[in-house]
Amino acid sequence: MRLLGIIGFILIGAVAVSISLNGCGGKAGAEGTVIAEFEWNGKHHITLEEMLQEISELPTYKQHQYQEAEGGFEEYMNLMAESRLILCLAKDRKLDEDAGILKKVQDYYHELLVDSITEVEVDQKLKLTEEDYLLYYEENKGDYVDPEQVRLTCITLTSEDRAKEVFQRIKDGEDIVTVAAELSADGELVGPGTNTESPGDTEFFDRQTYSRRAKAFSDMAFELEVGQMNEDILHIELDEDNYYLIFRKEESQPERQQTLDEKSVRRNVERQVENQKREGLMTDWLIRLHEQAQVKTFADRIPDLPEPEEAVESEPLDEGESPDEGDAPADPEIEP
Repeated sequence: MRLLGIIGFILIGAVAVSISLNGCGGKAGAEGTVIAEFEWNGKHHITLEEMLQEISELPTYKQHQYQEAEGGFEEYMNLMAESRLILCLAKDRKLDEDAGILKKVQDYYHELLVDSITEVEVDQKLKLTEEDYLLYYEENKGDYVDPEQVRLTCITLTSEDRAKEVFQRIKDGEDIVTVAAELSADGELVGPGTNTESPGDTEFFDRQTYSRRAKAFSDMAFELEVGQMNEDILHIELDEDNYYLIFRKEESQPERQQTLDEKSVRRNVERQVENQKREGLMTDWLIRLHEQAQVKTFADRIPDLPEPEEAVESEPLDEGESPDEGDAPADPEIEP
C-alpha cells in the first residue's frame, strides 16, 4: 500500500506534470545521463537530471527522504520507472481520451489559474504591520480573557450512606485529601476528583465547565472561600443516577486579561488580522473586476426551488449549547 501511495504521489506530482497526455515521458533521445530505460512502443529513458529536478520540486520533507536516506535516489529512480510504465499502459487503454479525466484536468487547470492570479492580486499585496495587530487586539480584548477559575478537592460517591459516613469522618478531623486517596485506591470515587495521580483534585475549572449538567455544584464551588468546605453533602441527580459530593475549595484564580505577548494570543491575533485583510483585499479586487467588466446579474430569471415535502425538525439544543461551538469542549458530566 505504501508503494502504491508513493507511485500515486509521483504520478500526480512532478512526473505527471512534466509529461504531456500524448506521451509517457522519457523518450529516446532525452538529453542527460540515462539512469533507467524501458521498452514500450519504443525506447524510453529516464535521466539523472530529470530525477534530480523532480525531487527538488517535492515537499521539503520528501526531498530529505530521498536525498539523505541511504538508497534514496535508487528508490526514487525505480518509482519513476514504474510510474511512467503505468502512464504508458493508461495511454494504451485510451484513458488520455477519457472525457471524465479530461474534465478533471481542465478543472484543475482552471483552479491553478485562479490560484495564480489570486496570489498576484491579493496575497502578494497583503501587508501586515504591528499596528494592525495592536489595533485588532485592543478592539477585541474581550475575546482574550481567562475567566475566573477554582480548584477543589472533591469526593463524589454514588451511595448516600457511604457519603454520610465519609462526611462525618472529615468533620471529625480527617483530612479530605487523605480520605480521597483512600477512596480512590478502593475505586469508589466518581465524577469530579477522579484524578488517580492526585485523588480528589478537580484541577482548575471555570463557571461554564459544569454549568449545564451540575449548576448547583458549580455555583457552590465559586461561592465558597478558599479553605472552606460545603456545609452539607451536595446531592445531584443526573439521568436518574444519584451523586453525593463533598468538597473543599483549594485555590481561586481571578479573571485575567491575556496580553498580546502571550504566544497563543499572538498567533490568534495574527491569524485573524491576516484573514480580515485578505478578505478585504479580495472583496475590493472583485468589486473592481465587476466594474471593469460591467457585470450584470438577473436574479429574477432564476426559478424558485420547489418547496420540500416535509421539513425535518432538528433536535433542540440543550441549555447553554449553540450550533456553532466549533472545537469547544462539551460540558463534562458528573460521571466520567
